[in-house]
Amino acid sequence: MRAARGLVRVVSLLAIALAVSVAGLAGQRAAEASSAASNGSPGADGAGAPAGSDAGGAKRKSHKPNSKKSGPKSKASPDTKITRGKSTHLARQKPARAQASTINENVTLTPFPSHAGAAKKALAQNRRDQLNDAERVARGPAQAERWQTVLFHLRDLDARADSEGCFWRLVSYYRLGQIERARSLRQACELGSKDAAVIEAEDEQAERLQPAGTLADTGSAPVGNLGPYTGDPPAKVDR
Repeated sequence: MRAARGLVRVVSLLAIALAVSVAGLAGQRAAEASSAASNGSPGADGAGAPAGSDAGGAKRKSHKPNSKKSGPKSKASPDTKITRGKSTHLARQKPARAQASTINENVTLTPFPSHAGAAKKALAQNRRDQLNDAERVARGPAQAERWQTVLFHLRDLDARADSEGCFWRLVSYYRLGQIERARSLRQACELGSKDAAVIEAEDEQAERLQPAGTLADTGSAPVGNLGPYTGDPPAKVDR
């Protein structure tokens, strides 16, 4: 009987101890749940912890922008560049327009103005050399394409203002049978009486060589006089 009572007492003590242990465990879990909820841990609504918290619940410090760093340097906009380019271009155009409005068109240019005398002498000598070459070919005993070569030597001389050059051109055209061309040029030349008589004789001779009723510059090919020139030279005019 006593043994049964002792057993009942032991069971009762064990039951009380178990109840106390279960109650303490339940209180501990409730405290942990409350602490997790206050630190942003997932609760009953399923919300997650804030991004700024770490595993221990401490908030990370926010990084502030460094005020010492300077921003990007400002650049001029395209409109500003275009405006500057236009203003510079207009500034260059204004002096050019002003200068153009003051140009005197009635100006005689002299080659090598610092040595005008020497330049004039050189041009005169060059003209004389061309005339001498033309006469040498015209009088040469054997010369292929004689009168075409004479015209070549006279290519840089004024056909109308230079009387000597005009003389040798007229002789060349008449000797080639180009009568109409020679007569057209003859009207613009200023020849002395002696030179005019020589040219008139060349005109008559060239016309006699052509077929009857045919002009040299039209119809059939003109008949030329390819022999050397044996007449008097033109009057020399120095320039």
